[in-house]
Amino acid sequence: MPKLSVVIPFYGVEDYLEACLVSVRDQLLHDVEVILVDDGSRDGSRAIAQGFVDEDARFLLVTQENAGLGPARNAGAAHATGEYLTFLDSDDLLTARGYWTLVTTLEATGSDFAAGNALRFTDAAGTYQSWTHALPFATPARRTTLAERPDLIRDRMVWNKVYRRSFWERGDFAFPPIRYEDYPVTLRAYLEARSVDIVDEHVYLWRDRESGTSITQQTGDARNAAERFESARLVMDVLHAHDAPAEVTRRVASYFARVDLVSLAGTMVSAPEADRPGLERMACELAAMIDPREASDQTQVSKLIHTALRRCDLPFARALARWRNGGSKKTLVRDVARLRDPRAASEVAVALIASRTPQHPLKERRLRSSLHAVSTNAARIDVVIDTRLNPALARHATVSAQLIPSTSVRDERSSHVEGPSHGQAASPGMTHSPSDVGAVALQVTTRESMPWGVRLHLSAALGTRVDLGHYALDLRLSLPGGLQRWRGQVEGSPDVLAGPTRTATAPPRATRASIPRAGWVQPVTQPRAGLAVLAGDEVVLAGARLVSDAFVLALPAGVSALQVHRRAPIDPLDVVVTAGAVRLDPAEMFAGDAPINPVDGIHEAALLGIEDGERRPLLISGSAGPLEVSLPDGARVQLARDGRGRALLRKLPAAFGDV
Repeated sequence: MPKLSVVIPFYGVEDYLEACLVSVRDQLLHDVEVILVDDGSRDGSRAIAQGFVDEDARFLLVTQENAGLGPARNAGAAHATGEYLTFLDSDDLLTARGYWTLVTTLEATGSDFAAGNALRFTDAAGTYQSWTHALPFATPARRTTLAERPDLIRDRMVWNKVYRRSFWERGDFAFPPIRYEDYPVTLRAYLEARSVDIVDEHVYLWRDRESGTSITQQTGDARNAAERFESARLVMDVLHAHDAPAEVTRRVASYFARVDLVSLAGTMVSAPEADRPGLERMACELAAMIDPREASDQTQVSKLIHTALRRCDLPFARALARWRNGGSKKTLVRDVARLRDPRAASEVAVALIASRTPQHPLKERRLRSSLHAVSTNAARIDVVIDTRLNPALARHATVSAQLIPSTSVRDERSSHVEGPSHGQAASPGMTHSPSDVGAVALQVTTRESMPWGVRLHLSAALGTRVDLGHYALDLRLSLPGGLQRWRGQVEGSPDVLAGPTRTATAPPRATRASIPRAGWVQPVTQPRAGLAVLAGDEVVLAGARLVSDAFVLALPAGVSALQVHRRAPIDPLDVVVTAGAVRLDPAEMFAGDAPINPVDGIHEAALLGIEDGERRPLLISGSAGPLEVSLPDGARVQLARDGRGRALLRKLPAAFGDV
């Protein structure tokens, strides 16, 4: 019996199918069966699928008349023999570690299914975070439930999950024969699971088709809208049948009112005239299903649309939908005036006044700033920040900058070591709520006017005032009299980070009674731009240089080896220290490894020093910017710093632009 069965239905995807199947074939979890379901495809997709079946015994081809994605998934699941079951859309991609990561956590926890984070991607723009997965997957969890994590209602899709096949068959799960078939099944699975695992690592790449032909992109199509309505109706049935927790019901109802109902209203006014009566009936029915007492988290516009459709006031709903689709406020006012409905006029007036109300002059506005350069010595920090603000305002603004400590400190030891492999799990995260207590003030030394705003040079004496932990850069600008104020945290690229310096006096460790060895001050950009103050025995400091297209690192006495910690399940490389140094051949560092995702093609590996059998993150002394070696195939390998200032190796493919 294979460990995992992967079901991939396909229809008319000859432009995407090969890349999808390659990403499955190259998974680092090898014990899989891949069930390809030809849903009556009329293009060259079947020939592509047959080629994989002929070359790889793990691939199986099943054929049926065109019945749609839901029935095709059901047909594939019926052929599954694996311990675990998953589904993949034929135009999407997987990260190489995706299935290994999800199966590994299920093996450890016994949960009924595991779900992972997802990226959106296009061939032209590359990858970016899927907005619907950003919140629910921001924090990982094991053996959790929907009642404990109601934010998971946003995770509607079936494809970023691995299920125990016993759980799937015990629940007799099946997809309905409609588009948007995922959510009724996914929500029911969340409600019925004894526990689920939430993985913050990106395991799935969801294609955003440039052609606009995917199901989720056809928002103006009447049939698409009708099946989205049917999916919502089935979801509401699932909620009621399972007596879902009140907070889950509230969030689902709010989401439907804010997203699905507004989308249906938009289609109601943009579809062909012949389709509009049916769409209007569905919109009124969906609005009636959504109890306004439960749908409490709405935007002002969605609340107006919901209210209008609940009373089936179609002229008012149409006017609002046309405005929501991009119409002008002037047109909205004219349309509502024609209705001669005082209630509608009053509601729109409130909405328009709210949309035009200027920000309160005493309320802080968001300040957008980026870290241009940062360096430290034993007693000082020097920072250069680029702030985007109207130059005329920036010229007269008063600047206030601080390094604000986090409210809690964690032991950072070996926190760069990832995953359940190699015998050590990652440390829990730090609480990053800033507190002004213990803040370090920075002084402006130079101010440069720029076309986009102002470049600020700031400096502060650190002395012995800093304790262990993270200090976030907090920047505030205000005009004379305080009538306009801006505040924001500073963003930054790791490539602007210089190496650490020793603290003037070793700071006390909050979690130990003993005094550690001399500490380090390391500029960071994660979790927020600022400083990390580390105890001396937390990390290993190394010097680095290029010698004959190899990285040579000088290490302190007592460090016996350097570990290139490639991402699990790839084994790490241990390089023995000789005469206080190690030599890393860039061409050998990622042999047998896989990129983080197949779109960007980037590899990364943390560097750890081994001292007395204990692994510690490596810091690199010296100036900002990576060391880089070009390989014969055009790829580049960098010795760089991550956002926490930790040393890593990064391999960029030949076609990849500068980072």
